[in-house]
Amino acid sequence: MRMRLTLPPCTARFVLRICVPSVPSSPTPPEHWQSTGVCLEDGCQPGPLMCCVCKEYGKHQGHKHAVLEAEANQIRASILDMAHCIRTFTEEVSEYSRKLVGIVQQIEGGEQIVEDSMGIAHTEHVPGTAESARSCVRAYFADLHETLCRQEEMALSVVDAHVRERLIWLRQQQEDMTILLSQVSTACLHCEKTLQQDDCRVVLAKQEINRLLETLQKQQQQFTELADHIQLDAGIPVTFTKDNRVHIGPKMEIRVVTLGLDGAGKTTILFKLKQDEFMQPIPTIGFNVETVEYKNLKFTIWDVGGKHKLRPLWKHYYLNTQAVVFVIDSCHRDRLMESHSELAKLLTEKELRDALLLIFANKQDVPGAVSVEEMTELLSLHKLCCGRSWHIQGCDARSGMGLHEGLDWLSRQLVAAGVLDVA
Repeated sequence: MRMRLTLPPCTARFVLRICVPSVPSSPTPPEHWQSTGVCLEDGCQPGPLMCCVCKEYGKHQGHKHAVLEAEANQIRASILDMAHCIRTFTEEVSEYSRKLVGIVQQIEGGEQIVEDSMGIAHTEHVPGTAESARSCVRAYFADLHETLCRQEEMALSVVDAHVRERLIWLRQQQEDMTILLSQVSTACLHCEKTLQQDDCRVVLAKQEINRLLETLQKQQQQFTELADHIQLDAGIPVTFTKDNRVHIGPKMEIRVVTLGLDGAGKTTILFKLKQDEFMQPIPTIGFNVETVEYKNLKFTIWDVGGKHKLRPLWKHYYLNTQAVVFVIDSCHRDRLMESHSELAKLLTEKELRDALLLIFANKQDVPGAVSVEEMTELLSLHKLCCGRSWHIQGCDARSGMGLHEGLDWLSRQLVAAGVLDVA
């Protein structure tokens, strides 16, 4: 006999089948009416009943056996235990099925009958968790839409202000050029009239003509300087930051401070990025500052000395810092814990709370250097830098390997996706 229990549909659907062997119609086969025992040998289990003859002289001779009544009672007890287990299992399956029905109802929601204060019954809609989740999503994106609309208005106001100021400047330049052309035309006309006069008048006009020529030369020099420094371009370069602010101009300026222990390679990295050439390492007394242009970003990088007596001065360079570059010497395994200590202090500074963190694992080309993966584990960076944007990049300051990959990461964090130049 087969029993088939099919559970209600759910996320994981399964079918449980219980197979129960058929019970023979007669209690014992005809040849075992005189059975007195049960053979316990494995090979005799298909036909375990035995009589005295087969026990002593037949196929069950020498086999282990048990008394028929005792074995039957033991089997009855096993059946009773199995029946109890089946009842318990059936109750568990039924309870699980009821829970599944309840969960489905909670997800889908529906109508329920309630009574008002007057005792009148009426139906009321009960929202399910699916409807609540959809409402939560709609509310989130509605708020996001409002925020984006406000940010769009602010960005447009920035663009409008830039356009207004630029047009004012251009129109002022137009007026200045008009006045300049008028002055030049007046000077040319005066010179032409002087040329047409007699010799005495030309000689008398010498000083005036010289003053006029000096004025024209100064104006020409000023115009040349102005034209050399100003590029007349109608383009308005726009760059968006990660927080949807807009920057107008060819390069977005970023303030970066480079820190780390002495000898880690901070200055070498700075000049490799600036001049693309290797500089012999010299201990930095004080600081170096250089501007590095990369894609449509302009990094102003402050390189501060890392000797122990200079580290208390680091805090004077934190103001308005948008990114921290922390350099670690991968060759000096014995100084890793010192680097860990200084980095932990940096991350507690309030002025650096929102600053990005780029860790350069320098000197990766040296045999035996600590790998990026091992350094991440040794310094517990996932725990130490939890809650802030950070990245560790293996590099070699001499060859420049890995340096631009680090700048790429900074660029992606600072500028909205899809607006970086590819050149």
